[in-house]
Amino acid sequence: MPEGNTIHRLARDHSRDFSGRIVQVSSPQGRFAAEARKLDRRRFLGTDAWGKHLFHLWEGGLVVHMHLGMAGGFRRFAGKRPAPRPSVRMRLLIPHLAVDLIGPPTCELVGEAERLAVFARLDPDPLRRDGDPEIAWEMIARRPDRPIGDALLDQRVISGVGNIYRNEVLFLHGAHPLRPAKRVSKDEWLAMWETLRRLMARGVREGTTTVNDGETPHPDSARGRENDDFYVYGQTVCRRCGGPIRSFPLSGRRMFACPACQSRNRRRSSRPEGSTRP
Repeated sequence: MPEGNTIHRLARDHSRDFSGRIVQVSSPQGRFAAEARKLDRRRFLGTDAWGKHLFHLWEGGLVVHMHLGMAGGFRRFAGKRPAPRPSVRMRLLIPHLAVDLIGPPTCELVGEAERLAVFARLDPDPLRRDGDPEIAWEMIARRPDRPIGDALLDQRVISGVGNIYRNEVLFLHGAHPLRPAKRVSKDEWLAMWETLRRLMARGVREGTTTVNDGETPHPDSARGRENDDFYVYGQTVCRRCGGPIRSFPLSGRRMFACPACQSRNRRRSSRPEGSTRP
């Protein structure tokens, strides 16, 4: 499932491509045909994103609300534009550019009031200027025995964080995913939020979900490493200590943790381990 950085990057790219333009809209698949006819040849005003929700804003107060789920995605064609696949839910077309939406569980035409209603049920997003870590902390504190790894993937606690970022931020802060929330201090949480904000903003800029900051790896860490972009996600050997990574299910997804580097008890410092950042 695309994480929040991917959705915010899509919002940025679509705004760059279409804002202020008259856009042709169609639904080759047919499941968005009536809505596409209402949008066709209207002016595209801009975009918005919150967590894993993407919004296209159109003149006349119309809004397309999308959630890509596990399998949805966009395909962009500059220059020569191929005929759309039958599976394309929505095609946006301007001279020399087409963008196709395929496979979203949610693609609906709503008004501004409905968009604000979606916002009202979402919790803070680290990539938004109005994202408030204090609100997320209040949600975490309501269930003190809940594992912090479970809380981080709950979109009712924090919006946009997916499985990669929850694995990596917990490792960077030396917190075991199964540590109960009551053993996470507020200072630790605020530091985790800032790390998430920084890493996800980097993902928006670079179009990747790379987490590794170039830290010198342990000599033994080359053994069994699958992807140097991550510290623990999808790994069998810890980049930092060279020890084995343990994996286990949590919140319906796979967690990865280093028993040597990640503690189930509260740490004295909230600074990410191995970090040279202030």
